[in-house]
Amino acid sequence: MKILLVAFFAFLISSSYCTPAGDDTENEESVDAAENSKFKETDNLDSELATNTEAEAIDDKAEQQNIGLKLTDKGIVITLTPDYDSRGSGVVYTRWGKTTCRSGAELVYAGYTGGTGHGEHGGAANIVCMPTSGVGHLSHQNPGHYTFMYGSEYQSHNKIWSNHDWNVPCAVCYVPDKSTKMQLPGRITCPDSWTQEYRGYLMAEHRGHARNAVFECIDEAGEKIHGSNRNTDGALLYFVMPKCNAGIPCGPYNANIAITCSICTR
Repeated sequence: MKILLVAFFAFLISSSYCTPAGDDTENEESVDAAENSKFKETDNLDSELATNTEAEAIDDKAEQQNIGLKLTDKGIVITLTPDYDSRGSGVVYTRWGKTTCRSGAELVYAGYTGGTGHGEHGGAANIVCMPTSGVGHLSHQNPGHYTFMYGSEYQSHNKIWSNHDWNVPCAVCYVPDKSTKMQLPGRITCPDSWTQEYRGYLMAEHRGHARNAVFECIDEAGEKIHGSNRNTDGALLYFVMPKCNAGIPCGPYNANIAITCSICTR
């Protein structure tokens, strides 16, 4: 049955590119008229050429589509994916805990994860990927009033990792053929038609610390910054556990298992 359905959809797709045959004389006349129309006089040749070039580019993009048929338990999923590199496309994301990107993604730069200190009430809630080269200055004056940027450490007294008190690296990655990104908590796979950039554990600041931090997805195989195992604290990253029966259901979540995450693009 599935084979017949695939064949039926393939027939529909192929038939959309066919045109019905008509009277040969009428066809020839219409062709001649179309050819003659190309040679109409114009007072602005540059404008005509620019308009024609843009129209041809749009037609080429419309034709360059990858048609995908996927059989699932719920039926057939048809996807149309452009295989051209459209101007302005692409998505950037940060891979926390790694210094590399997945195959097919471009490494923009690698650096150190930084953020506000865990005991400070001000500062910022997010962590950032600080580059290690090309750092520039706009002024050499002390600003007088400021907040601090600390390095970020793993806090993991457990058997999941062996990188407690090591500082966290990061990589900023660019994917040219995607246009959007999402952080998906609680899952180690991405939805159909989405690409998984990486998966890992949801992490944030400790619940008893002054600093509030946004949840970030840290790579499941978090790397360490060489020589950083000095317990300097700073912006700390802890695993996140579900508080079952407090608005989070105990099924499918488990009160004794750290929450996972995926970074997905499309």
